Amino acid sequence: MDRIDALRLFSSVAELGSFTQAAEREGITPGAASKQITALESRLQARLFERTTRSVRLTEAGAALLDRVRPWLGEYDALEEGVADARSAPAGLLRVTASVDFGARQLMHPIASFMAQWPGVEVRLSLVDRMVDLVEEGFDVGVRIGNLDDSALIARRLAPACMSLVASPAYLDARGTPRHPSELATHDIIIDRNKPAPQQLKFTRGSEETDVRVSGRLTLNGASAAIEAAAAGVGIACSPRYAAQAALDDGRVVPLLPDWEPDHRNLWAVFPSSRYLTHRVRLFVDHLAEHFTSSI
Repeated sequence: MDRIDALRLFSSVAELGSFTQAAEREGITPGAASKQITALESRLQARLFERTTRSVRLTEAGAALLDRVRPWLGEYDALEEGVADARSAPAGLLRVTASVDFGARQLMHPIASFMAQWPGVEVRLSLVDRMVDLVEEGFDVGVRIGNLDDSALIARRLAPACMSLVASPAYLDARGTPRHPSELATHDIIIDRNKPAPQQLKFTRGSEETDVRVSGRLTLNGASAAIEAAAAGVGIACSPRYAAQAALDDGRVVPLLPDWEPDHRNLWAVFPSSRYLTHRVRLFVDHLAEHFTSSI
Protein backbone atom coordinates (compact mmCIF):
# COMPACT_ATOMS: atom_id res chain seq x y z
CA MET A 1 0.00 0.00 0.00
CA ASP A 2 2.92 2.40 0.69
CA ARG A 3 3.85 2.28 -3.00
CA ILE A 4 0.31 3.16 -4.05
CA ASP A 5 0.34 6.07 -1.58
CA ALA A 6 3.69 7.21 -2.97
CA LEU A 7 2.38 7.17 -6.54
CA ARG A 8 -0.73 9.06 -5.50
CA LEU A 9 1.45 11.63 -3.76
CA PHE A 10 3.65 11.88 -6.85
CA SER A 11 0.56 12.58 -8.98
CA SER A 12 -0.62 15.26 -6.54
CA VAL A 13 2.77 17.02 -6.53
CA ALA A 14 2.81 16.97 -10.33
CA GLU A 15 -0.73 18.38 -10.49
CA LEU A 16 -0.28 21.08 -7.85
CA GLY A 17 3.37 21.93 -8.48
CA SER A 18 3.95 22.06 -4.73
CA PHE A 19 5.09 19.57 -2.10
CA THR A 20 3.33 21.57 0.61
CA GLN A 21 -0.05 21.61 -1.13
CA ALA A 22 0.25 17.95 -2.13
CA ALA A 23 1.14 16.99 1.44
CA GLU A 24 -1.89 18.86 2.72
CA ARG A 25 -4.14 17.07 0.21
CA GLU A 26 -2.77 13.67 1.21
CA GLY A 27 -2.90 14.40 4.94
CA ILE A 28 0.85 14.24 5.70
CA THR A 29 3.57 16.74 6.52
CA PRO A 30 5.71 18.38 3.81
CA GLY A 31 8.76 16.64 5.24
CA ALA A 32 7.09 13.24 4.99
CA ALA A 33 6.02 14.03 1.43
CA SER A 34 9.59 14.91 0.44
CA LYS A 35 10.89 11.67 1.98
CA GLN A 36 8.29 9.56 0.13
CA ILE A 37 9.15 11.14 -3.23
CA THR A 38 12.88 10.69 -2.55
CA ALA A 39 12.29 7.02 -1.72
CA LEU A 40 10.21 6.62 -4.90
CA GLU A 41 12.98 8.19 -6.98
CA SER A 42 15.51 5.86 -5.36
CA ARG A 43 13.34 2.82 -6.05
CA LEU A 44 12.83 3.83 -9.69
CA GLN A 45 16.43 5.04 -10.07
CA ALA A 46 15.20 8.18 -11.78
CA ARG A 47 14.83 11.82 -10.78
CA LEU A 48 11.15 12.74 -11.08
CA PHE A 49 11.16 16.46 -10.19
CA GLU A 50 13.43 19.44 -10.66
CA ARG A 51 13.19 21.30 -7.34
CA THR A 52 14.05 24.93 -6.73
CA THR A 53 13.10 27.28 -3.92
CA ARG A 54 10.32 28.68 -6.10
CA SER A 55 9.04 25.80 -8.21
CA VAL A 56 8.69 22.06 -8.66
CA ARG A 57 8.76 20.81 -12.26
CA LEU A 58 8.53 17.33 -13.72
CA THR A 59 11.61 15.88 -15.35
CA GLU A 60 11.30 13.93 -18.59
CA ALA A 61 11.22 10.71 -16.58
CA GLY A 62 8.61 12.20 -14.25
CA ALA A 63 6.37 13.23 -17.14
CA ALA A 64 6.60 9.74 -18.63
CA LEU A 65 5.69 8.19 -15.27
CA LEU A 66 2.75 10.56 -14.81
CA ASP A 67 1.28 9.60 -18.20
CA ARG A 68 1.28 5.96 -17.16
CA VAL A 69 0.35 6.22 -13.50
CA ARG A 70 -2.53 8.72 -13.67
CA PRO A 71 -5.00 6.43 -15.52
CA TRP A 72 -3.88 3.49 -13.37
CA LEU A 73 -4.63 5.40 -10.17
CA GLY A 74 -8.05 6.28 -11.56
CA GLU A 75 -8.71 2.60 -12.26
CA TYR A 76 -7.56 1.60 -8.78
CA ASP A 77 -9.69 4.24 -7.04
CA ALA A 78 -12.75 3.29 -9.11
CA LEU A 79 -12.22 -0.41 -8.40
CA GLU A 80 -11.83 0.23 -4.67
CA GLU A 81 -14.90 2.43 -4.70
CA GLY A 82 -16.87 -0.13 -6.68
CA VAL A 83 -16.20 -2.87 -4.13
CA ALA A 84 -17.48 -0.64 -1.36
CA ASP A 85 -20.41 0.60 -3.44
CA ALA A 86 -21.62 -2.92 -4.17
CA ARG A 87 -22.37 -3.33 -0.46
CA SER A 88 -24.10 0.02 0.01
CA ALA A 89 -26.35 2.57 -1.66
CA PRO A 90 -24.65 4.53 -4.45
CA ALA A 91 -23.21 7.91 -3.51
CA GLY A 92 -20.85 10.50 -4.90
CA LEU A 93 -20.50 12.54 -8.06
CA LEU A 94 -21.84 11.30 -11.42
CA ARG A 95 -20.55 13.28 -14.42
CA VAL A 96 -22.83 13.10 -17.48
CA THR A 97 -22.73 14.82 -20.85
CA ALA A 98 -25.22 15.08 -23.72
CA SER A 99 -26.21 17.46 -26.50
CA VAL A 100 -27.99 20.65 -25.48
CA ASP A 101 -31.24 19.85 -27.23
CA PHE A 102 -31.56 16.21 -26.22
CA GLY A 103 -30.42 16.85 -22.67
CA ALA A 104 -32.92 19.63 -22.07
CA ARG A 105 -35.84 17.79 -23.68
CA GLN A 106 -35.25 14.15 -22.78
CA LEU A 107 -32.79 13.72 -19.90
CA MET A 108 -34.28 15.89 -17.16
CA HIS A 109 -37.02 13.42 -16.14
CA PRO A 110 -34.82 10.30 -15.89
CA ILE A 111 -32.12 12.26 -14.06
CA ALA A 112 -34.68 13.67 -11.63
CA SER A 113 -36.17 10.24 -10.90
CA PHE A 114 -32.69 8.73 -10.50
CA MET A 115 -31.70 11.41 -7.99
CA ALA A 116 -34.96 10.92 -6.11
CA GLN A 117 -34.29 7.18 -5.88
CA TRP A 118 -30.65 7.62 -4.82
CA PRO A 119 -30.33 10.81 -2.69
CA GLY A 120 -26.63 10.18 -2.07
CA VAL A 121 -25.74 10.76 -5.73
CA GLU A 122 -24.83 14.21 -7.04
CA VAL A 123 -25.21 14.69 -10.82
CA ARG A 124 -23.11 17.14 -12.80
CA LEU A 125 -24.67 17.42 -16.26
CA SER A 126 -22.83 19.18 -19.09
CA LEU A 127 -24.86 19.97 -22.22
CA VAL A 128 -22.68 20.84 -25.21
CA ASP A 129 -23.12 20.60 -28.96
CA ARG A 130 -19.75 19.07 -29.77
CA MET A 131 -18.10 15.66 -29.57
CA VAL A 132 -16.87 15.43 -25.98
CA ASP A 133 -13.74 13.41 -25.16
CA LEU A 134 -15.04 11.51 -22.14
CA VAL A 135 -11.58 10.42 -20.98
CA GLU A 136 -9.80 13.76 -21.35
CA GLU A 137 -12.68 15.76 -19.85
CA GLY A 138 -13.40 13.34 -17.03
CA PHE A 139 -16.98 12.27 -17.76
CA ASP A 140 -18.46 9.02 -16.50
CA VAL A 141 -21.25 8.71 -19.07
CA GLY A 142 -22.13 10.30 -22.39
CA VAL A 143 -25.63 10.04 -23.87
CA ARG A 144 -25.48 10.22 -27.67
CA ILE A 145 -27.67 9.81 -30.72
CA GLY A 146 -26.11 8.43 -33.89
CA ASN A 147 -23.82 5.75 -35.21
CA LEU A 148 -20.82 5.18 -32.99
CA ASP A 149 -17.33 4.82 -34.38
CA ASP A 150 -15.11 5.62 -31.38
CA SER A 151 -13.25 2.42 -30.49
CA ALA A 152 -12.07 3.96 -27.21
CA LEU A 153 -15.62 3.79 -25.87
CA ILE A 154 -17.95 1.01 -24.91
CA ALA A 155 -21.65 1.54 -25.39
CA ARG A 156 -25.08 0.33 -24.39
CA ARG A 157 -27.93 0.82 -26.84
CA LEU A 158 -30.88 2.40 -25.07
CA ALA A 159 -33.51 2.86 -27.81
CA PRO A 160 -34.03 3.59 -31.50
CA ALA A 161 -33.97 7.30 -32.38
CA CYS A 162 -36.43 7.70 -35.23
CA MET A 163 -36.10 10.61 -37.65
CA SER A 164 -38.84 12.79 -39.14
CA LEU A 165 -38.75 14.69 -42.43
CA VAL A 166 -40.95 17.78 -42.12
CA ALA A 167 -41.78 21.16 -43.64
CA SER A 168 -44.35 23.89 -43.06
CA PRO A 169 -47.52 24.06 -45.18
CA ALA A 170 -46.44 27.53 -46.35
CA TYR A 171 -43.09 26.23 -47.62
CA LEU A 172 -44.77 23.38 -49.49
CA ASP A 173 -47.32 25.75 -51.03
CA ALA A 174 -44.47 27.88 -52.35
CA ARG A 175 -42.01 25.18 -53.39
CA GLY A 176 -44.11 22.07 -53.97
CA THR A 177 -44.21 18.78 -52.08
CA PRO A 178 -41.46 16.26 -52.85
CA ARG A 179 -42.74 12.82 -53.86
CA HIS A 180 -39.41 10.99 -53.95
CA PRO A 181 -36.20 11.44 -51.93
CA SER A 182 -34.28 12.40 -55.09
CA GLU A 183 -36.41 15.56 -55.34
CA LEU A 184 -34.92 16.83 -52.07
CA ALA A 185 -31.80 17.80 -54.02
CA THR A 186 -33.75 20.75 -55.48
CA HIS A 187 -35.19 21.94 -52.15
CA ASP A 188 -33.84 24.09 -49.33
CA ILE A 189 -32.80 21.61 -46.65
CA ILE A 190 -32.02 22.96 -43.19
CA ILE A 191 -28.49 21.75 -42.45
CA ASP A 192 -27.91 20.62 -38.85
CA ARG A 193 -24.18 20.58 -38.09
CA ASN A 194 -24.76 18.29 -35.11
CA LYS A 195 -25.20 15.40 -37.53
CA PRO A 196 -22.05 13.56 -38.66
CA ALA A 197 -22.97 13.95 -42.37
CA PRO A 198 -25.53 16.77 -42.41
CA GLN A 199 -25.71 17.11 -46.19
CA GLN A 200 -26.22 13.41 -46.90
CA LEU A 201 -29.67 11.95 -46.30
CA LYS A 202 -30.44 8.24 -46.54
CA PHE A 203 -33.92 6.72 -46.97
CA THR A 204 -35.32 3.19 -47.10
CA ARG A 205 -38.58 1.77 -48.45
CA GLY A 206 -38.74 -1.96 -47.84
CA SER A 207 -35.57 -3.37 -49.40
CA GLU A 208 -34.99 -0.21 -51.47
CA GLU A 209 -32.39 2.32 -50.32
CA THR A 210 -31.42 5.71 -51.69
CA ASP A 211 -28.94 8.43 -50.72
CA VAL A 212 -29.46 12.10 -51.52
CA ARG A 213 -26.93 14.91 -51.43
CA VAL A 214 -28.76 18.00 -50.15
CA SER A 215 -28.04 21.67 -49.58
CA GLY A 216 -29.74 24.72 -48.15
CA ARG A 217 -29.29 28.34 -47.24
CA LEU A 218 -29.62 27.89 -43.47
CA THR A 219 -27.02 26.00 -41.45
CA LEU A 220 -27.41 25.63 -37.68
CA ASN A 221 -26.79 23.20 -34.85
CA GLY A 222 -29.63 21.63 -32.88
CA ALA A 223 -32.69 19.55 -33.70
CA SER A 224 -35.21 21.88 -32.06
CA ALA A 225 -33.76 24.88 -33.89
CA ALA A 226 -34.07 23.00 -37.19
CA ILE A 227 -37.74 22.21 -36.50
CA GLU A 228 -38.50 25.81 -35.57
CA ALA A 229 -36.79 26.98 -38.76
CA ALA A 230 -38.88 24.53 -40.76
CA ALA A 231 -42.05 25.77 -39.03
CA ALA A 232 -41.06 29.31 -40.00
CA GLY A 233 -40.94 28.26 -43.66
CA VAL A 234 -37.16 28.34 -44.16
CA GLY A 235 -36.98 24.85 -45.62
CA ILE A 236 -37.24 21.11 -44.95
CA ALA A 237 -35.83 19.59 -41.76
CA CYS A 238 -34.81 16.02 -41.04
CA SER A 239 -34.62 15.78 -37.26
CA PRO A 240 -35.25 13.28 -34.46
CA ARG A 241 -38.92 12.61 -33.89
CA TYR A 242 -38.81 13.78 -30.27
CA ALA A 243 -37.84 17.27 -31.48
CA ALA A 244 -40.49 17.37 -34.22
CA GLN A 245 -43.46 15.89 -32.35
CA ALA A 246 -44.88 19.08 -30.82
CA ALA A 247 -44.73 20.97 -34.13
CA LEU A 248 -46.36 18.01 -35.89
CA ASP A 249 -49.11 17.83 -33.28
CA ASP A 250 -50.06 21.50 -33.65
CA GLY A 251 -49.80 21.46 -37.45
CA ARG A 252 -46.95 23.94 -37.78
CA VAL A 253 -45.11 21.29 -39.82
CA VAL A 254 -46.33 18.25 -41.71
CA PRO A 255 -44.57 14.95 -42.45
CA LEU A 256 -43.09 14.30 -45.90
CA LEU A 257 -42.42 11.14 -47.91
CA PRO A 258 -44.62 8.87 -45.74
CA ASP A 259 -43.63 5.76 -47.73
CA TRP A 260 -39.94 6.38 -47.10
CA GLU A 261 -38.19 6.07 -43.75
CA PRO A 262 -35.28 8.42 -43.02
CA ASP A 263 -32.20 6.61 -41.82
CA HIS A 264 -32.92 6.28 -38.12
CA ARG A 265 -30.22 6.17 -35.51
CA ASN A 266 -29.89 4.87 -31.99
CA LEU A 267 -29.70 6.36 -28.54
CA TRP A 268 -26.59 5.20 -26.67
CA ALA A 269 -25.04 5.44 -23.24
CA VAL A 270 -21.27 5.48 -23.75
CA PHE A 271 -18.37 5.33 -21.33
CA PRO A 272 -14.59 4.93 -21.52
CA SER A 273 -13.51 1.34 -22.08
CA SER A 274 -10.53 1.85 -19.77
CA ARG A 275 -12.61 2.96 -16.80
CA TYR A 276 -13.96 0.60 -14.17
CA LEU A 277 -17.66 1.32 -13.83
CA THR A 278 -18.69 2.40 -10.37
CA HIS A 279 -21.91 1.22 -8.82
CA ARG A 280 -23.63 4.58 -9.43
CA VAL A 281 -22.65 4.56 -13.13
CA ARG A 282 -24.03 1.04 -13.63
CA LEU A 283 -27.26 1.95 -11.86
CA PHE A 284 -27.63 5.17 -13.87
CA VAL A 285 -27.18 3.39 -17.21
CA ASP A 286 -29.69 0.73 -16.12
CA HIS A 287 -32.07 3.52 -15.13
CA LEU A 288 -31.78 5.14 -18.56
CA ALA A 289 -32.43 1.80 -20.25
CA GLU A 290 -35.60 1.36 -18.17
CA HIS A 291 -36.75 4.89 -18.95
CA PHE A 292 -36.22 4.72 -22.71
CA THR A 293 -38.18 1.51 -23.23
CA SER A 294 -39.38 2.49 -26.73
CA SER A 295 -38.14 4.60 -29.60
CA ILE A 296 -37.67 8.31 -29.00
